[in-house]
Amino acid sequence: MAVILSTDRLYLREIDDSDLVSLADIYADDECMKFYPGTKTVAETKAWFQKLAFESYRADGFGLWAVVDRLTGQVIGDCGITRQQTPAGMEPEIGYHLWREFWGKGLATEAATACRDYALETLGLNRVVSITTPENIASQRVAQRVHDRKEIYQKRSGDSGILVDRFLYISDKR
Repeated sequence: MAVILSTDRLYLREIDDSDLVSLADIYADDECMKFYPGTKTVAETKAWFQKLAFESYRADGFGLWAVVDRLTGQVIGDCGITRQQTPAGMEPEIGYHLWREFWGKGLATEAATACRDYALETLGLNRVVSITTPENIASQRVAQRVHDRKEIYQKRSGDSGILVDRFLYISDKR
């Protein structure tokens, strides 16, 4: 697979079917999925990547990519650009999931910053965002480093239908 983005410690490339086993471990882990409605089965993880990687590559020219440690060649998570609903409509959003042993090392920030630059400079997008929950402090720290500003909005929770806050971090074309 061709490398799409390269940083000092990582490279990002399109996900292939062989990556789904290691990525499924992340999505099945309670701690990794703490700020999602729940963990995902292998079948749910495959469906997730079918939509947000494989179909997105064809439709948009971007999607979730495998995050690979340059030294070991190990897939340590995913990071990329997908279309997500925001108050402004469907927007390109940078999302990331890393295996726990790689947390707190600046790797999510490194990958997300590369995705931001790729979105604005290479793809020529005018705006790219990241969405977090108020409880997800670690993702907020990453998004604060990657983006220029933050807005707060409310959306209906899928489970209960009650209004919940979401933080929208935004970078505009410079």
